Amino acid sequence: MKHITRDIDPVDAHDLLERVPRACLSFACDDRPHAQPIAFVWCDGRYLVGLPETAHLQPAIDQEVVLLVDEGVHFFDLRAIYIRGHVKPAEAPPDAPVDRLWFEVLPLKTVAWDYGTLREVHGES
Repeated sequence: MKHITRDIDPVDAHDLLERVPRACLSFACDDRPHAQPIAFVWCDGRYLVGLPETAHLQPAIDQEVVLLVDEGVHFFDLRAIYIRGHVKPAEAPPDAPVDRLWFEVLPLKTVAWDYGTLREVHGES
Protein backbone atom coordinates (compact mmCIF):
# COMPACT_ATOMS: atom_id res chain seq x y z
CA MET A 1 0.00 0.00 0.00
CA LYS A 2 1.22 3.49 -0.85
CA HIS A 3 1.92 5.71 2.16
CA ILE A 4 2.69 9.43 1.91
CA THR A 5 4.33 11.24 4.83
CA ARG A 6 5.26 14.77 5.79
CA ASP A 7 7.11 13.62 8.92
CA ILE A 8 10.79 14.40 9.32
CA ASP A 9 13.37 13.57 11.95
CA PRO A 10 13.02 16.17 14.75
CA VAL A 11 16.76 16.85 14.44
CA ASP A 12 16.03 18.25 10.96
CA ALA A 13 13.74 20.87 12.53
CA HIS A 14 16.10 22.08 15.27
CA ASP A 15 16.71 25.31 13.36
CA LEU A 16 13.18 26.28 14.41
CA LEU A 17 14.23 25.99 18.07
CA GLU A 18 17.15 28.33 17.52
CA ARG A 19 15.41 31.09 15.54
CA VAL A 20 11.79 30.56 16.78
CA PRO A 21 9.54 31.95 14.05
CA ARG A 22 6.38 31.38 16.14
CA ALA A 23 5.65 29.41 19.32
CA CYS A 24 2.60 28.50 21.38
CA LEU A 25 1.78 26.34 24.37
CA SER A 26 -1.47 24.43 24.77
CA PHE A 27 -2.88 22.69 27.81
CA ALA A 28 -6.19 21.65 29.33
CA CYS A 29 -7.88 24.23 31.51
CA ASP A 30 -11.40 24.13 33.00
CA ASP A 31 -12.33 21.08 30.90
CA ARG A 32 -11.35 22.75 27.63
CA PRO A 33 -8.16 23.29 25.67
CA HIS A 34 -6.25 26.54 25.94
CA ALA A 35 -3.56 27.68 23.50
CA GLN A 36 -1.43 30.76 23.99
CA PRO A 37 1.46 32.44 22.17
CA ILE A 38 4.62 32.30 24.27
CA ALA A 39 8.23 33.39 24.45
CA PHE A 40 10.43 30.37 23.81
CA VAL A 41 14.12 29.75 24.47
CA TRP A 42 15.99 26.54 23.69
CA CYS A 43 18.95 26.65 26.08
CA ASP A 44 21.41 23.82 26.78
CA GLY A 45 18.93 21.29 25.35
CA ARG A 46 16.12 22.56 27.60
CA TYR A 47 12.74 23.75 26.32
CA LEU A 48 11.95 26.96 28.22
CA VAL A 49 8.61 28.70 27.74
CA GLY A 50 7.61 32.13 29.00
CA LEU A 51 3.97 33.03 29.56
CA PRO A 52 3.02 36.66 30.15
CA GLU A 53 2.85 37.48 33.86
CA THR A 54 -0.66 38.79 33.18
CA ALA A 55 -1.86 35.48 31.69
CA HIS A 56 -5.13 34.48 33.35
CA LEU A 57 -4.59 30.80 32.57
CA GLN A 58 -1.42 28.87 33.34
CA PRO A 59 -0.55 25.19 33.35
CA ALA A 60 -0.30 23.47 36.71
CA ILE A 61 3.04 22.04 37.82
CA ASP A 62 3.58 18.63 36.16
CA GLN A 63 0.59 19.17 33.87
CA GLU A 64 0.85 17.71 30.37
CA VAL A 65 1.27 20.39 27.71
CA VAL A 66 2.08 20.68 24.03
CA LEU A 67 4.71 23.09 22.79
CA LEU A 68 4.56 23.92 19.08
CA VAL A 69 7.22 25.90 17.24
CA ASP A 70 6.23 26.45 13.64
CA GLU A 71 6.68 28.53 10.52
CA GLY A 72 5.09 29.04 7.16
CA VAL A 73 1.72 30.21 5.95
CA HIS A 74 1.46 28.43 2.59
CA PHE A 75 0.96 24.66 2.41
CA PHE A 76 4.46 23.66 1.24
CA ASP A 77 6.10 26.16 3.63
CA LEU A 78 4.57 24.56 6.74
CA ARG A 79 7.26 23.21 9.09
CA ALA A 80 6.98 22.52 12.79
CA ILE A 81 8.37 20.75 15.79
CA TYR A 82 5.86 19.48 18.37
CA ILE A 83 6.94 18.60 21.90
CA ARG A 84 4.48 16.97 24.28
CA GLY A 85 5.56 16.80 27.90
CA HIS A 86 5.12 18.02 31.45
CA VAL A 87 5.94 21.47 32.83
CA LYS A 88 7.79 22.60 35.88
CA PRO A 89 8.67 26.13 37.01
CA ALA A 90 12.02 27.41 35.77
CA GLU A 91 14.31 30.39 36.18
CA ALA A 92 14.27 32.92 33.36
CA PRO A 93 16.99 32.12 30.82
CA PRO A 94 19.74 34.70 30.17
CA ASP A 95 18.60 37.71 28.08
CA ALA A 96 14.96 36.53 28.17
CA PRO A 97 11.98 38.86 28.57
CA VAL A 98 11.51 39.61 32.28
CA ASP A 99 7.74 40.12 32.22
CA ARG A 100 7.17 36.36 31.89
CA LEU A 101 6.52 33.36 34.08
CA TRP A 102 9.01 30.71 32.97
CA PHE A 103 8.47 26.98 32.75
CA GLU A 104 10.51 24.09 31.42
CA VAL A 105 8.80 21.49 29.23
CA LEU A 106 10.13 18.01 30.02
CA PRO A 107 9.53 16.10 26.78
CA LEU A 108 7.64 12.83 26.52
CA LYS A 109 7.23 12.82 22.74
CA THR A 110 8.74 14.90 19.93
CA VAL A 111 7.44 14.98 16.36
CA ALA A 112 8.39 17.19 13.42
CA TRP A 113 6.98 17.76 9.96
CA ASP A 114 7.74 19.61 6.76
CA TYR A 115 5.05 19.72 4.07
CA GLY A 116 7.72 20.69 1.54
CA THR A 117 9.14 17.16 1.88
CA LEU A 118 5.96 15.17 1.16
CA ARG A 119 7.12 11.82 -0.12
CA GLU A 120 6.14 8.21 -0.52
CA VAL A 121 7.59 5.82 2.02
CA HIS A 122 7.66 2.04 1.86
CA GLY A 123 7.27 -0.44 4.66
CA GLU A 124 5.80 2.05 7.18
CA SER A 125 2.25 2.06 8.50
